[in-house]
Amino acid sequence: MNERAEGASRSAYVTALCMLARRRLTEAQLWQRLERHGFLGGDVRVAVERCKRDGYVDDRLFARLHIEQKRRAIGDARLVGELVLKGVDREAAYDALRESESVEAERIDAAIAKLFRTKPGISYASAARAMERLGFPASLIYRKLREHAAAFGPFAEAATEDG
Repeated sequence: MNERAEGASRSAYVTALCMLARRRLTEAQLWQRLERHGFLGGDVRVAVERCKRDGYVDDRLFARLHIEQKRRAIGDARLVGELVLKGVDREAAYDALRESESVEAERIDAAIAKLFRTKPGISYASAARAMERLGFPASLIYRKLREHAAAFGPFAEAATEDG
């Protein structure tokens, strides 16, 4: 490698480190941003590989942290979709989800509670559509909405009075 090529690769690496100092990025995000800065493919490849080797870029860690830090109650499918859009391999995203302490059933409970707290008059059909948009599976949505209806629906008082 000649001096100019080494300088370009070093410059791409330094730029990558500056980007990573500002925020955690996936390998794909780092690659795209370096290309947008005008670095050539070979220099980008060398910089990204070095960042991976030095431990600055780790898509599996990125996925775990993304899942753990997600404040909004969303379903597994939506979490995986977000990670894939950020450049994380689908299998790595599913692995991170399986390893996390975040349980989809608990997240949907939180989402349903918030929905009925903020929109007390919402119909169950509208609630189901809202949960689908958040990425929860239909079977879980309807099971949780049936549980909610049994506890808080119009017949909940009658059931407790009869029993």
